[in-house]
Amino acid sequence: MKKFISFVLLMVLLFSGVQNPLAAEVKTYPNSVNVSVHINKNVTLTLNGNYQLKNRQTGSKSMIPPGTTITASSNSTTVTVSYTGFSQTSTSGFDVNELAGTASLAVFTAQTDMRRGADTSYSKVYTFQTGDSANYLGSFTNRTTGELWYNVNIGSYTGWVPAKNAKLTEGDKLSLATVSNGLTYRGSFYLKKNGSQVEVINILDMEDYLKGVVPNEMPASWHKEALKAQAIAARSYAANMMMLTSTAASQVYRGYSYEDTRANTAIKETEGLLVKHNGKPIQTFFFSTSGGRTANVGDVWNSNQSSFPYLVSVEDKYEKSPYSNWSEAYSAATILKSFGFDSTAKLLDISLEIKGANGEVGAVTVKTSKGDKTVRGNESVIRKLFPLQSSAHYNSLYSNWFTMEVTRSQPALSVQTNSGNIPISDMKGQKVQTSNGEITLSDSKVSVQTPSGVITSESGTGEVLSVTLNGKGWGHRIGMSQYGAKAYAENGWTSTQIITHYFKGTSVSK
Repeated sequence: MKKFISFVLLMVLLFSGVQNPLAAEVKTYPNSVNVSVHINKNVTLTLNGNYQLKNRQTGSKSMIPPGTTITASSNSTTVTVSYTGFSQTSTSGFDVNELAGTASLAVFTAQTDMRRGADTSYSKVYTFQTGDSANYLGSFTNRTTGELWYNVNIGSYTGWVPAKNAKLTEGDKLSLATVSNGLTYRGSFYLKKNGSQVEVINILDMEDYLKGVVPNEMPASWHKEALKAQAIAARSYAANMMMLTSTAASQVYRGYSYEDTRANTAIKETEGLLVKHNGKPIQTFFFSTSGGRTANVGDVWNSNQSSFPYLVSVEDKYEKSPYSNWSEAYSAATILKSFGFDSTAKLLDISLEIKGANGEVGAVTVKTSKGDKTVRGNESVIRKLFPLQSSAHYNSLYSNWFTMEVTRSQPALSVQTNSGNIPISDMKGQKVQTSNGEITLSDSKVSVQTPSGVITSESGTGEVLSVTLNGKGWGHRIGMSQYGAKAYAENGWTSTQIITHYFKGTSVSK
């Protein structure tokens, strides 16, 4: 009789609203991006939500109890993941997958048999191990025993388990993971071996990724149209990248920890919008400050300009930034070190080779007591020749758009004239009487016969003591100026107008 009553109650529950959903599935992202967020010998992830661990080598899967902190470490061949009562190794790494849906899960605290009814007299249909999880469908109190049972489902199995052996997670709760770099992220993760370290790759939907980018690339307090322009540019940039980093090498991404509702609104209002040229999405670059004009990509990155007709120099007529104009001074010793000379060398001269249409520098030449050297390269190469003691500025000069003033010591060269001894700074351009007549020197490198012997002119010129660089802009100056976008927005421009101004010949659409 007891079995009959329990069976009737079970059938009433099953046919009065308790459904049999699919098993908990790994969440998929309509437009996923991969971001490398942390690399270390040992990493931890504290999981607040519903996650499944998958061993990529063996294919085995384990449900992770919510609130669990997992530790991942690496050696020369494998990654090891462990948490209380669990440890596995893999040569291919592990997936920590967010589970789909918002339903509550029953997480088992002990080995538990799932039965066909809410009583131990019913037959077993499945056995859960400690740490396993199943979809929670409902509950029932056995009136005969007074025991609470949970109706659960996993895969093709549906049945009942004693509540004392399971802990329910909260439904309708955002799944988040806090990594040992101190930041919290949405989405799923791939723990892979990177040399002798573990690399944490965050996998999530594009729109959620942008929530961790936009307010970290542009202040969320700025005009909404500027934020929308930033969202469109960041989305287009990410859409053209197979793998992203969390730094300025790609786009600054700080996850859920640094989201802002103002930026989230801008992202929502531009959802799915990309920058396109001839109907195809393009990779959209952006930077802090142009200094009045952006740069041609061919001038600063040695790219084929004809391949990027939308990355051309444009005016920034409203831009106002702390970096619109700047000056930085450098000692001769700093410059010599940048060019690979030791402290015994003397800097005799320094000159710039202008490459860009706006005056961007493409090469720098130094003349020293130990030889001459020319460094050519793209904007990052030139900027690194003049380091800044500031990690906030990536320890490099603000841009490669600058002019130079040189400060020298008192020149030691002089010539005897009818009016007396006159000092000169350089032999180049001087007129000299020879046995063949008067000539004009075309170079500073000359030898002069004196009563004491032959001397070279460079040994007597005034040395370079320091240089002052006067420049404009901060960043590579290709594509969209962020301070410029702010100014255009404040002057009534829409996000689409801003984007199509900086990226010539483009359109904005899904």
